[in-house]
Amino acid sequence: MKGKAGLIAAAALILLPGWGRAAPPAAGTISVEVKPADAELAPSVQAFVNAADEALAAKGFTILEQPGHAAFEAELSLSRERVGTGSAKVPAERAVVTPGDSPDRVGAGIRIPLRTGKSQLVPLERTRLEFRIRKRGEEAVMWQGTAVTVRAGGTQKGEDEVVASDLAEAILRGYPAQPQEVIGVP
Repeated sequence: MKGKAGLIAAAALILLPGWGRAAPPAAGTISVEVKPADAELAPSVQAFVNAADEALAAKGFTILEQPGHAAFEAELSLSRERVGTGSAKVPAERAVVTPGDSPDRVGAGIRIPLRTGKSQLVPLERTRLEFRIRKRGEEAVMWQGTAVTVRAGGTQKGEDEVVASDLAEAILRGYPAQPQEVIGVP
């Protein structure tokens, strides 16, 4: 009977999530690679790589550009889909200062546009970023996290750099603790 109980306990430990998985690295050299994404996302990819580089550097990693030279690899998987439309305020134009129109006259003109309070329809985009860390040359995932946000496209908060930074920081906020769920970012 003792033998069966020991086998059951050993089997339970093996089946636990994360058992047998190497501990995530606390620091070291790492390179960021992007899993092939849609051609539509190609212009956005570099913003997400830069944000991942910054977030990993803040956690103590040294970022290497050449993937074959780093001890660890961070793989990013990016997806974006339109999920509807929303409204956003129409941005005011920038203030413009114009010098006098003649060299023998003194003075200048300034135009300060006021907000109109109008709104416009903008697409709502759900962006999902998945992050996996592996030891170079190995297939086993040491750590992974996923974050998702829905933002209005064409707005300041919906720009690629802002979305990328917010998602990367949210994913790595609790590192090296393994997030159990997808992280929602407002």
